[in-house]
Amino acid sequence: MAYVQIHVIVNTGPEADERERAEGTAQLRKLLLQVGVEEVRLQRDEGRPPNTKAGNGIVLGAMLVTLAPHVFSSVVSLFQTWSERAAGRSVEIVEGERSLAASGLSEVEQRELIDDFRRRTATSPQEGETPQGEMTHGSP
Repeated sequence: MAYVQIHVIVNTGPEADERERAEGTAQLRKLLLQVGVEEVRLQRDEGRPPNTKAGNGIVLGAMLVTLAPHVFSSVVSLFQTWSERAAGRSVEIVEGERSLAASGLSEVEQRELIDDFRRRTATSPQEGETPQGEMTHGSP
């Protein structure tokens, strides 16, 4: 099975300090592992996503998540639920130059995000490219 990597940026609110952001990130990391992603690593300073703050070699509130494409809908649902638990929380997915809000979405917007992700990860790679993922049919 092919896996896809996404960058996840965690925001615990405008009044949150670094400790709260670190705790929120750790909490979300634990939840991600419970929904069946392959791996969740704290993002290192090198190659960090835009709009993130680095300290001690770790990018605060940023993770690199490796997952099978069919798990993506569960991940988006998890982001929605986690974000709604406290005011100001949000989660952003960064793929290359593209940044997608994964919080505060309506059901229709959530479905569109998931469908778009599936289309992109299901496409056949161009000559010389490595596959980014494979699709499975049926329920996510």
